Amino acid sequence: MKIRLTYLALFFSLITTAAFAQMAAEKETFSRYMFDQVHIQGKTNVNDFHMEYREDDFCQVPANFDEANSVIEIEIPADQITADSKMMLQDFLKLIQAQKYPTIDIQIDSQSIAFNAANGYDEKTIGVSMNGITRQFTCKTYSDACFGDHWCLTGELTIKLTDFNIDPPNKFLGLVKVKDEIFISFRILFS
Repeated sequence: MKIRLTYLALFFSLITTAAFAQMAAEKETFSRYMFDQVHIQGKTNVNDFHMEYREDDFCQVPANFDEANSVIEIEIPADQITADSKMMLQDFLKLIQAQKYPTIDIQIDSQSIAFNAANGYDEKTIGVSMNGITRQFTCKTYSDACFGDHWCLTGELTIKLTDFNIDPPNKFLGLVKVKDEIFISFRILFS
């Protein structure tokens, strides 16, 4: 009886592994993507502030995505960012000149998106455009199969306001000072 259970467990394990391997192989190609969530965190000398952006719909991957030098560009409409504090959000939107530059753009090179090593840690170069300026940042990313037939690409990066010609503001006669570093974490779903 014990031998039969062991064989049954081994058989189930092989079937499960084969199914996940087939799913992973299928997920190496994708046709849609969605910026599932973006968290922006900053600090002042008094407290922390948090902002968030989420998309609801998938976008089509560009037809030329397999060609060299192609990118996925994700636009974050500044007016769709939410925050714990409305006052902090209004200050942030003023800071990045949202009326003049209504989106924050993220550019990811097609060569940087590969899902052949699930649960793999990688470093990628990601472009960020804000306040009319584009800068390249090295970003820690992780890829993994998730939500059935999707791949998740999650990442974390640190930017400085001064990289975008933004002086960290002071409020209340200098009593509250925003720190230069902003921490961004994100998750992109590919299908």
